[in-house]
Amino acid sequence: MSCQHTVDVGAYLFGSLDLKERSAFERHLTGCDACQAEMLRLAPLPGLLGRLSLEDVENLDDIPECPPEPNRHRHRVLIACAAVLVVLALAGGIFFLKAPPAPTWAAQDQETGIEASVAMVTRSWGTEMRFKLANVKPGARCKVVVFSTGGQREIGGWWGSDHGYDEEIPGSTSFRVDQIDHLEVSDESGILVTLRP
Repeated sequence: MSCQHTVDVGAYLFGSLDLKERSAFERHLTGCDACQAEMLRLAPLPGLLGRLSLEDVENLDDIPECPPEPNRHRHRVLIACAAVLVVLALAGGIFFLKAPPAPTWAAQDQETGIEASVAMVTRSWGTEMRFKLANVKPGARCKVVVFSTGGQREIGGWWGSDHGYDEEIPGSTSFRVDQIDHLEVSDESGILVTLRP
């Protein structure tokens, strides 16, 4: 299943659509499985690209044309480890391994009246975030800034405020959950709410 609007997903994630285009795309996104899947696939890109320095970009030509040959010994070790884990799981009667629940942070800002929560899922590339916000003024352009415990920061996503409280807003960062100190959600007027563990 494909959709002609999947090309708009990247522009949406990087904040390149104007307010009217953003609103139209968000309305389309709620009913389009293809665009939702593409959004989840591309969600890590803004956070990952935010970690590149100018020097990294200038040295892109230094990347080798051929990838290095795979380490066959390492491949055999991984297969052996996987086999041992399967045997241990069967011996212990464990057929389903349940992942720990995603940590959820919640906050309400007394000054702005904004209520927010974020569920965070650790991924191999960093952290996937799912926001819920209430009492945000309609027509605002919001963003989240992610602050690490090491003093770094990344923009973890942009979105329009015309959504319901039950609607989840995706975001992402290259920081692991345990590296995140706090999150600041803001619009054009300033910080709306700060979320901490």
